[in-house]
Amino acid sequence: MSHVIRIDDEVYTELQKRAQPFVDTPNDVLRRALGLNAPTGEHGSAGTERSDSPVMSDGEHDRGALFDMVKAGSLSPGERLVWDRPRRGERHTSTVTPGGRVRVDGSDSAPFRTPSGAARSICGHEINGWRQWRRERDGVLLEDLR
Repeated sequence: MSHVIRIDDEVYTELQKRAQPFVDTPNDVLRRALGLNAPTGEHGSAGTERSDSPVMSDGEHDRGALFDMVKAGSLSPGERLVWDRPRRGERHTSTVTPGGRVRVDGSDSAPFRTPSGAARSICGHEINGWRQWRRERDGVLLEDLR
């Protein structure tokens, strides 16, 4: 369940300074500041997929949204995912980490917790990565693997 809180401009400005661009939400910054682990589940604590902060350690809180699929065997650590954008003539690739995160190939950024975070880092706007990324070996959408 998500809750609405009101903050003044000064607090919002400080949250923006502490955020990682195109990655963090205000909720992510507050969780870090309060020493809270990343929320579990696809939608996190605020009902969005925006909790894509970088991997901090090898603990349970580092698990990404694909972890259950890795655990079940429908995805393997090191498996490649592809996102074809034919109108742009582009093909993007990423790799599934052992913890179920998505590492965008050719990028210096930390692995993303969700496929949507990885896709957003490429296109620069909100997008449902579950409907974009496919398992390279057979072309099955991540959305269909859930």
